[in-house]
Amino acid sequence: MAEFRVLGPVEASVEGEPIALPAAKPRALLAALLLDRNRVVPVSRLIDDLWGEVPPETAMKALQGYVSQLRKAIGPERLLTRPPGYELRVEDGELDLDRFERLAREGRELLAAGDSKAAAKRLGEALELWRGPPLAEFSEPFARDAGARLEDERLAALEERIDADLALGRHARLVSELEQLVAQEPLRERPRAQLMLALYRSGRQADALELYRRTRETLSEELGIEPGLELQELERRMLQHDPELERPRPAPRPAEEGAPVPIARRPQVLVLAALALAVVAAVIAAIALTAGGSSGKNSSASAELRSFVDKLENFLVQSQDGRRTVAAAVGGASRCTLSPSAAVTRLNQVQRNRQSLLQQAAALAVPNTEQALRASDLLQQSIHASFTADGHYSDWLAGRKRCGPPGKSPELTAAHAADAQATRTKRMFVDAFNPLAGRFHRRTWAADEF
Repeated sequence: MAEFRVLGPVEASVEGEPIALPAAKPRALLAALLLDRNRVVPVSRLIDDLWGEVPPETAMKALQGYVSQLRKAIGPERLLTRPPGYELRVEDGELDLDRFERLAREGRELLAAGDSKAAAKRLGEALELWRGPPLAEFSEPFARDAGARLEDERLAALEERIDADLALGRHARLVSELEQLVAQEPLRERPRAQLMLALYRSGRQADALELYRRTRETLSEELGIEPGLELQELERRMLQHDPELERPRPAPRPAEEGAPVPIARRPQVLVLAALALAVVAAVIAAIALTAGGSSGKNSSASAELRSFVDKLENFLVQSQDGRRTVAAAVGGASRCTLSPSAAVTRLNQVQRNRQSLLQQAAALAVPNTEQALRASDLLQQSIHASFTADGHYSDWLAGRKRCGPPGKSPELTAAHAADAQATRTKRMFVDAFNPLAGRFHRRTWAADEF
């Protein structure tokens, strides 16, 4: 039985005895193989990982020596030679990263299902596996991008655990932790939204609004952008003293045995999951007031349709953000302003967001009219088509050794074909949706906007 750890300084043990690998390169090789465990890693890729694009002439011989050292330390049955490279065999539960990802995934599923208490516990167990910054001990080329990806996964799990704690009414105890997190990660909007909400629920509305003002200044000065729509909406609701902000998520109902667990919600908006409902409620109230409190059938139908249109437009804005992220990631990898692995990380985030959109769109109450039903169906088809295209782009980027011009590959060809299919579906959607939206707004949507 072996145990491997990469969530902090790289460590390994066999039968409870630590493996001594004092030299930097063999330790780096172990880390690189662990990140691609149970897969054949080509020799050319390992040389790139350990020495970069200009390896020494002795790189091949040195690599063989490091492999021999690892085999002696962990056993020849673990590190196999499989053309065109090597494969490190790791069993279930032996790598701390595998355990972390399993616990984090289970925590997200529990949170999406409404079981905040169990989600907080599971996510806390995942975070306890971390012992320090990942791969920080290495200067090899692979370590920077891989370490950044792992750290981003840790932060996402931490933010989700905080979401669960907020849903449980633990806002007061979270303020200090969130203030420290915001100081460490000043450009991440999600912890700022969480801290605003924790402050507001702790009776510190002025501090929450001041944090929004400072956030706006920071994002403007550092990135030249405005806060995201979620933060803007949170500030608006605080200014209006929205009573929904005071209420943590209700206690979950016990799930039926064998019932499917919903897909995890979009990470950036877990704290603000009730925003869309509140906006819809405000819209309906405004319509009722304008109509002089009329409860007639036409007024009710109009309010229902406007609520539906507003929700779909919110989905389109979120999808628009995803489209921009995909374009920036693919373009960045082509122009070498972004490594392929960093681009894949961004596309994986978009994939999670698309899953959340599909879930929300499927659960949407749709007015019983032919136009609304068709628009809802085509929107779901559009999101699914974009999800498929994003997946092909991720596959293409995952197979690239380094950044540069796109070239030709089956994965990229499939991505372009899926993108074209998504655009065709989006055209059908906007043809169905724009006449509905035109009843309430002047804006119309185009297929290349989302």
